[in-house]
Amino acid sequence: MAMSNIKTRILVFVVFFELVAYSTIQLFNHYIYKNELLQLNNQAIEQTFAASMAKINSLTRLMERNVTDLAIAGENLFLLKKQQKLAMAVLEARVEEILVSNFNSFPEAIGGGIWYEPYVLDKAVRYFGPYAYQGRLKVEFSWQLNTPEYDYHHQDWYILASQQNWGRQQQGAKPLFWTPPYYDDVGTDSLMMTVDAVMYDGEYKEIGLATVDWSLKELTGFLESVRVSANSFPFFIHVPSGQFLSYPKDPGLVMQSARQFSWGQQVLDNELDGQFSILENFLIDKLLYNIYFYRTQDGFIFGSLTPVSDMEQEVNSITTVTLLAGTAIGAGFIIIMIILIRFLFSPFDKVLGLIKQSITHKSDGERVVIKPIHYGQKNEFTPIIKALDDVYHQVTAYMSEIVESNEQLSRSKKEVYQLNEALEDKVNIRTQQLAAKTEEALQSLAQLKSTQQQLIEQEKHASLGRLVAGVAHEINTPLGIAVTSASNIEEGIRQAYHDLEAGKLSKSDFALSKRLLAENATLLLANLTRASNLIANFKQVAADQASDEFCCFNLESYINKIISSLSPKIKHSRHNIRFECSNSDLEICSIPGVLVQIITNIVDNALEHAFSGEQAGNIAVNAGETGDNIILQITDDGIGMSAETVALIFDPFFTTSRKSGSCGLGMHIVYNLITQQLKGRIECRSAPGQGSSFLICLPKNRGSLHSRPG
Repeated sequence: MAMSNIKTRILVFVVFFELVAYSTIQLFNHYIYKNELLQLNNQAIEQTFAASMAKINSLTRLMERNVTDLAIAGENLFLLKKQQKLAMAVLEARVEEILVSNFNSFPEAIGGGIWYEPYVLDKAVRYFGPYAYQGRLKVEFSWQLNTPEYDYHHQDWYILASQQNWGRQQQGAKPLFWTPPYYDDVGTDSLMMTVDAVMYDGEYKEIGLATVDWSLKELTGFLESVRVSANSFPFFIHVPSGQFLSYPKDPGLVMQSARQFSWGQQVLDNELDGQFSILENFLIDKLLYNIYFYRTQDGFIFGSLTPVSDMEQEVNSITTVTLLAGTAIGAGFIIIMIILIRFLFSPFDKVLGLIKQSITHKSDGERVVIKPIHYGQKNEFTPIIKALDDVYHQVTAYMSEIVESNEQLSRSKKEVYQLNEALEDKVNIRTQQLAAKTEEALQSLAQLKSTQQQLIEQEKHASLGRLVAGVAHEINTPLGIAVTSASNIEEGIRQAYHDLEAGKLSKSDFALSKRLLAENATLLLANLTRASNLIANFKQVAADQASDEFCCFNLESYINKIISSLSPKIKHSRHNIRFECSNSDLEICSIPGVLVQIITNIVDNALEHAFSGEQAGNIAVNAGETGDNIILQITDDGIGMSAETVALIFDPFFTTSRKSGSCGLGMHIVYNLITQQLKGRIECRSAPGQGSSFLICLPKNRGSLHSRPG
């Protein structure tokens, strides 16, 4: 009965515990796990929108840069014509060559032209508007729009600039105007937009426009293929006009106002440029929708109408499977526990019966007869049965055991004496062997330290090599512009001198030459200054990285230099890096070269491993102070790491990308530099899908140092 009570209590406890645990898991699943899955879905949608908006922004910037180049070419042709260096026939040939060459190298645009004001090129020429467009096999050149019938001076896309004072209020190299979307009624009949760039003469007077036409067919086709769920549909809105450029749910609404819908009104009234926004639980056609959208700085909104049921369907399916699986597991666990308890307690019942049978009482009731227990099985109870049998013989064997123990003790003393004599010889031998092993260990340690230092130096030189390549590539752009500006200055001086010698230099030509020389000189100085700053920063960072000397320096200024030296590598990737310091006057006395290598290795590690596919990532560097320590935190929003990877990240030769050539020493070297040379601490925090963060604590003062300017 007692055994049955124990089994019953154990079974009741197991069932109760299983029910409580299962209920807790289900509560967590419905109220926490569900929200986490919805949040992950929103993050995935945001990444999808970010990639789509990057394509839109890239295309608009490409159009603006191309039309600016055409405007500059048109101004140069005007100046050459006014200086009587080009005849009209030569000018027509040159403008054809410029337009055909431009659109051969620019297939993203369907065409464009250079359009001059009436009579600015010649008093007999009212219309001068050459146009090039993408033909079926090649770029075609045409004068068909250069007619009084078309009268381009009064077209909407042309008068857009004159109605706004030719863009003189705009900031930038060239005033730019985007027309509202319209259907091309001349050639393609497709939905398109035109970007205009104003052309000026030497006296900053407007002389015409350069234009590039952009067909929205390819872009809207791409955006219409972006689906965030099975039943969602995208939309594309032009903000200034408030019109739909794409609306697959009802194509008839294209070029109609989005404000006819209440949700369209709210989307257009949202003025957060460059940010991902959500309108949740919006009732459309008796169905709840979440509206995800992204607004660019160029006046476009790309979004998606997604049924809330689509977003919750996946989560509900997962929670349903979890519920069914948990129920099955719980029921199976209870059945298994019932069978297991019956199986585990069956030997107890058998042993208890044998013990009861081994103890009998004589008929007189004064004696108890104990018989040996015969237990044929070998399990956990075998020692217990044997111990009970031994109890029967303990009393009679007690004295004999004492005598035997005394004899054994005497023999043991003799053996101990003999062992003590041999022990001294063994100690001497072991001492000599230990000395030899110690010497070998010291030699191995010295060799290990030497190898470690070589690895650090190799990584330092490799990092410096990557830095040199990036800075060289970055310096190439300002130096190229500087060479071009210098060439323009030389040509301008030579031309002015030639006109002066020939007696053809008028006051207006001299003023024009002076303005062009001043502009090119300013451009030359700005780009040489930019190149000089890049070289100075690189020189300081490279010199520090090659040196292990201590010094005092301003932390914010120095890290800015390091990030500046890394900017070429960041600039040519999809990622961004930013730096913030809580105190601009924060001073640290340490080894600047080591700090360069630490930040460079961690940023390189993030660029190599943290981001996957087309993900555009962000790296944040934050610096602050607490007491006598500097706190440096480097964080990315990449794919994150598992707990196993975080535990091994500072181990030598550990890498998750060995197939791509990684040797696994970068983060190990960072750990040694921080803990050994700078006497600091580093900690890595990460989780899958939540990015990674490296928290570095360094002392403000390390040794006796000298100061230098930040």
